[in-house]
Amino acid sequence: MDEPSRSLKQKAYQGLREYLAISFYLWLIFGLFVLYKSVLLSEQQFSLAAHGVAFFNALALGKIMLVARELHFAEHFKEKPLIYPTLFKSVAFAMVLGCFKILEKAGVGWYHSKSFSTSELDGGSLKGIIVLMAILAVLLIPFFGFSELNRIFGKDKLRKLFFVSRQLSDSSA
Repeated sequence: MDEPSRSLKQKAYQGLREYLAISFYLWLIFGLFVLYKSVLLSEQQFSLAAHGVAFFNALALGKIMLVARELHFAEHFKEKPLIYPTLFKSVAFAMVLGCFKILEKAGVGWYHSKSFSTSELDGGSLKGIIVLMAILAVLLIPFFGFSELNRIFGKDKLRKLFFVSRQLSDSSA
């Protein structure tokens, strides 16, 4: 389906699907962070609040990622081998998500009448923030790899290969 001939309803539906996919992937990542942190800290109880925060962070950051994509953020290396745009987007979006995570923590600190320097950032230091962004960059590689392959093969061909049939039909080309 050509981009110009799509109706507003079709564009909205496609945007919602992309938003839900991005948000689900981020929620999976953040939820695993929460579980890992609870294992490291030997917490015995399941923290529904921490998982709720991970869910809402995923929704918010998913929207930020969608808006950044619509603004053609990190669209460099489009004609290079797929490894270049995949790695570049992973690092660039990890930096964006890291910056918004810093702003979120600073906002929470501000709400509790703390200055930016005394707000509790992940890891509590620049080192902790850099580690968070590095982990996010690595975890975003499969997401952007899938996105780049989808761009090359065409809309939904890769999804059909994964979830419908292993046969790549020529009729849908």
